Formats: sequence, C-alpha cells, structure tokens
Amino acid sequence: MHSATDAPLRVAAYCRVSTDKEDQRNSLAAQQAFFLRYIEEHPGWVLVGVFADEGLSGTSVKRRPQFTGMIQRAMAGEIDLILTKEVSRFARNTVDTLQITRQLKANGVGVLFLNDGIDTRDNDGEFRLTIMASVAQEESRKVSERTRWGQLQAMRRGVVFGNNSIYGYTLRGGQLTVEPEQAEVVRRVYHNFLVERKGTHTIARELTRSGIPPPLRPAGPWSSTMVLRILRNEKYCGDLLQKKYRTTDHLSHRKILNDGLEEQFCIRDHHEAIISREDFQAVQDELKRRAGMPAEKGRFSARYWYSGKVRCGSCGKSFTLKRTRRTNGTEYARFVCRGRLDGTGTCRMRAVHGEVIRTVARHVLQQLALDGPAIIDQLIQALKTLRADGGGDEASEARLRQALQRQSNRKERAQEAYLDGDLNREDMRKLVARCEEEMARIQAELDRLEARKDGVQLEEQRFHEIRQLLERELAGGDTVLDELIQRITVLEDCFLVEVVELPVRFRVHAEGIGTGRNYHIEVTECTPEPLC
Repeated sequence: MHSATDAPLRVAAYCRVSTDKEDQRNSLAAQQAFFLRYIEEHPGWVLVGVFADEGLSGTSVKRRPQFTGMIQRAMAGEIDLILTKEVSRFARNTVDTLQITRQLKANGVGVLFLNDGIDTRDNDGEFRLTIMASVAQEESRKVSERTRWGQLQAMRRGVVFGNNSIYGYTLRGGQLTVEPEQAEVVRRVYHNFLVERKGTHTIARELTRSGIPPPLRPAGPWSSTMVLRILRNEKYCGDLLQKKYRTTDHLSHRKILNDGLEEQFCIRDHHEAIISREDFQAVQDELKRRAGMPAEKGRFSARYWYSGKVRCGSCGKSFTLKRTRRTNGTEYARFVCRGRLDGTGTCRMRAVHGEVIRTVARHVLQQLALDGPAIIDQLIQALKTLRADGGGDEASEARLRQALQRQSNRKERAQEAYLDGDLNREDMRKLVARCEEEMARIQAELDRLEARKDGVQLEEQRFHEIRQLLERELAGGDTVLDELIQRITVLEDCFLVEVVELPVRFRVHAEGIGTGRNYHIEVTECTPEPLC
C-alpha cells in the first residue's frame, strides 16, 4: 500500500456494457462519471484514464480494444491500480480473470473490484476473486442461454437476425426490404452467370471495371467469393434460411458451420424476391454442373492445377499454398500440410518450396514419353476441319439470298398491284407487312451465317500461335498438369506421384539447392513402381 509520502498512485478505471442500445449507452456514461468522481475523492490518486468498451461481450478479452490497451499500459509500468465495479464487468471468463490479475500483480499492479469488495493486493484477494469469477461465468452462461432461446423463438416467427450487410437488401427491425440499385447488380450477376455463361472471376472483374462498389468495402475490388455468395444466397429468391452457423460456446463466441447439431429455420416466400425461384434453382444446378465437371475423373473442381492433389504422407491431410514476403519485397511460395497448421501439433511434415512441386510433376510427365508433335498435329487438323465445315454454309447462304430476293419481288408486285388498282390499300399493307417480316427473319439468318464464317476463318498466323500455345502446355503447363496429375504425396525424403489412369506411381527424389539467383531444383531419382 502507498503511504502519504509515496508518489501519487496512478489509477485507471475500466467499464463496459455488452450492448449498444440507448439505455446501455447511458449506463456507460454513468459508469464513467462515477469513476471520475471516485478517483477525485482520493487525494493520493492520479487519473491515468477511464477505459470503456461499448457494445462488446465480456466473455473474451480479444474483442475489447480498450481493455487490451489498458492492460498493455499497466504491464508497461504506466498504471499502479485498476478500478472496476464488479468481476462481471472485468471478465466473465474465469480463466481470463485469474490469468490477467496474476500477471498484473506480478508487475506490481492491483485490481480493485468495488462492488465485490475484492482487492487483488490483499492476501485473500485471489481466493475471493476465484469464487466471484466462477459466479460471473455461470451468470454469463445463463444469460447466453436465455438470449439464444429468445432468438430461436423470433426466428420461428420470421424475424431476420444479423447485421445490415445483405447486398441488395436493407435490414431494419428484423425485416428485409429491397435496395433497388444493388438489386439491379444482383440481377446482372445472375444474368451474366446463367445466360452469358460467364465464370465468377470474369463477373467480378467486369463489375470492378464498371466502377460498381462491392459489398462491405466500397473502395475495393469485387472478388469471385463475393459473386459466389450472391449466387448461392437463397434470400434473393425470397426465402429465409437462418442458423446456417452455430456458436460453439458462450465463452469464445466462435461460430462454425451448422452441421446439423442445431435446428435451422427455413421460410419460403418470406420477403420480396430479387431473382425468380426458377432462375435461382437454375443457377444452383449450373453451379453443381460446373463443380462436377472434373469430378467425372475422380477429382473436384479447383482454381489451380495442384488444388487438393498435394497430400501429406504422415497425416493424410492436404497441403495448402502459403506465400511469404521477403524483406526485399519479393514473394516465395511453399506448400504446408494443413495438419501442421491446425495447432494440434499432431503433424510435423516438412514444408515444400512451390517450385519443387511443379518441377516434380513436370519431370514425371517427361517420363511418360508423350508424342507431343502428333497430339498437336491432331488438334490443329481438327481446327482446320472445323474451318472447312463452314463451307457448307455457302449453299445455305445462297438459298437464303434467293429467298430474300423472292420476298422483295413479292413486296414490289403487291405495291404495283395497288398502284394499278388491282389491290385495295388494306390488302396491300397486309401483304407488304408479311413480306417485310419474312425478309427480316431471312436477314437475321444471313447475319448469323456471316458471324459464324468470321469465327471459323482462322489465318495461318493464328494456327501458328495456337501451335506454340499447345507446345508450351504439353511441356508442363497448368492445363496438362491438371488433367494428368492425380495426386502428389509428400514424404520425408521423397514424393509419390500418381498419374491419371496409370497403374504405376513414380517415386521422385528432388530438392532445392542454393539461394537467391543461384537457387535451382535437382531431381536425383524418378522410379516407377506399382500402385499398392
């Protein structure tokens, strides 16, 4: 304890409310005013600051920036004593409460819980704090259960929960209303995907180029993930599905995908739709179709050739690509086992440089002795045949032009008959209208034929460019690697490479040697062996 001759006691206060409602904000202001008066009433105390977190839960310290900042300053020696009204304001997690107060006490900082009458500087302070912290934690659990029960009842009535972040809608008072400008963007996304057959990356790129602000971050670009969320969200066809995620516990508040352990609530035609139910279902079917295209070969659709194919020989989990930035600003990529990244410590498999994986895959393809020139010749010949097939369009074009001329002649004869008095005005107009309608249809057919001729008439220079592209791909491009490499298993000293539809696998020894510009990869062994 400080005496009158000691230096002034540097005191900070902490207060918190768990919601941002008006009455709670008033409560927060009252707490702040109380601490200011309380500290002023102690002459030997000097105010460091009143730290207040608003609208945040007390079950975890990670989401309380003011609390974290206060503790950091205390550990840095800027605070001698922390005031708070009660244990539940400080933390409702017993473990956090005890760990933090012990760390503070070890650094000469006390915590005074005014309403609970607990001072951690006293000998029995920790014992009493343990009891009160346990009570606060149990109170938090009961409050969480009551809140959850109330939310479930509201969900059954169709009240929408969440923040106002659903693109195309505004959420107010638990009700969704269409936001017209964003709704047009949603319709454009569905049209681009379903009618124009564009991919999500292309749609995202075009939206960014059009200067359309994306969801949640108006200054940034669109991403394929944003587009996918719009395409998969049932709210756009008027349905409401709630409890897609569930909270693991009341302490961490961590949310995970609801795997069926908790009830979900689905209400059809809950609110105004932006997309028709038919178009929404068609998009879901198309998403499944596109995702299932590579699945016919026993693999799933992925963005990169190696996605899901690099596996750990120790724990069986897949490797993921991690990018690291060097001090000079350049990046390098390495594959790391997910079992090593999950924090359990169960897998110790080595990380692999990204170029090593690619080199190993290309080296195996070289062992297959593919007749690249013959494959390319066949593909080029197929393209030339496609071009030649367009010649059949010449006869169709001639027939269409003859039909167009006949309709033109018929139109002229009708007008002449009217001028000669052989046809009345009304009949003449009907005949002319029918002729013009048929002429428009024939002209449209001619335009389509012309466009098709332009599309298939490839110049020899274009064939040369295609040949060069095919040669690069067959030398180990991403498309060929995606089609032929089925799996790469990483072992401690080598790699096992499996090729699609081959009864053997290749045991490859390879390593990266040197650093910087001198870095290179050496393959020292590549041995085929039967699949187990």
